[in-house]
Amino acid sequence: MLAVVFLHTSCQNDRQIDTDFFIPIKDSKLYVRLAGNADGPLIINLHGGPGGFSGFARETYKEFLEGEYLIAYLDQRGSGKSEIAKDSTMLNMQQFVTDLDVVVDSLKNRYGSKDINLLGSSWGGTLGLLYMIDHQEKINSFACISGKADGMYPILALIEKERVLAEEFLRKAKDSSSKARYTAILDKLIEIEQSGFNEFFNDMNLLKHAYPKELGFNAYWANKDAHKKAIELGKDTAYYKRAGYSMELFDSAMAKFEYVNRVFRNTYAYNHLNIIDDISVIEKPVLVLQGEFDYAIGVNQGRMIYDALTGVPTDNKVLRIVPNAAHNLNLGATREYTEAIKSFFDKHNN
Repeated sequence: MLAVVFLHTSCQNDRQIDTDFFIPIKDSKLYVRLAGNADGPLIINLHGGPGGFSGFARETYKEFLEGEYLIAYLDQRGSGKSEIAKDSTMLNMQQFVTDLDVVVDSLKNRYGSKDINLLGSSWGGTLGLLYMIDHQEKINSFACISGKADGMYPILALIEKERVLAEEFLRKAKDSSSKARYTAILDKLIEIEQSGFNEFFNDMNLLKHAYPKELGFNAYWANKDAHKKAIELGKDTAYYKRAGYSMELFDSAMAKFEYVNRVFRNTYAYNHLNIIDDISVIEKPVLVLQGEFDYAIGVNQGRMIYDALTGVPTDNKVLRIVPNAAHNLNLGATREYTEAIKSFFDKHNN
């Protein structure tokens, strides 16, 4: 029997619970906040990153999911409120799949009669796909939000998009400093493209953050008003309190985030991930949800995943491309995001 160490419990009423605990895994332990309807189906939330944390997801899910579902907000290995990663060699995709399997078994042991569903965002969507390949028999349904199955596609697509934009800006540049800057970007894009993507953390930040800002787009946001609201929300101390974070704890979680993300991004296997062919074995219901302008994973990633899910019956798989939205759908297109997830889980958890 898997041990679970409980930290805190509060009850709003007979059906609603809010409790947190640790689940032991190999050489570490994972933090889980369990909140929602104690009698409802279980959804495990898989955060992005790698290295992110689940605490702030509750800002969205509390209102539209917790009334009917029990949500396990999991912090993955070395992330959030989970123990700090002491061995970087264990920060790899297969270990995270193994860790998730321990979590699934632990929750099944505690709630044996409950269906378990997965809700994965960004890297969490990828982790969910990896888990479904090996262990789909333990899962009722899976919502893949802004996830990827082909890791090289978004990298090469971003390089090409930025090359086209930089060449256009270079042609229009009037002063020598601007010409030099766009020339430098073009030279660096060639260098990145020929690098082999073994040590990719720093180059990833250039491609996804620095260069888009200089070239007039955002890989993660399409709706400027929603982006502004998200920035303001990030300045609200009550927002952190609702997520269960002091500023000191948040700073610690962000340091963990950078460390875990750096290890993954400097790993050949992660950067060259391609499970497009492998996901054909999945037979359980899957929702694929992506923003129209999600350059972080590549604008055609969702369609590629959906088309590759050949083992899922057509009436059990859904593809939703959200207009005028990018990667951060929970804040960038909240209504469409929540409606798609709720209707999917409601259909497959009756």
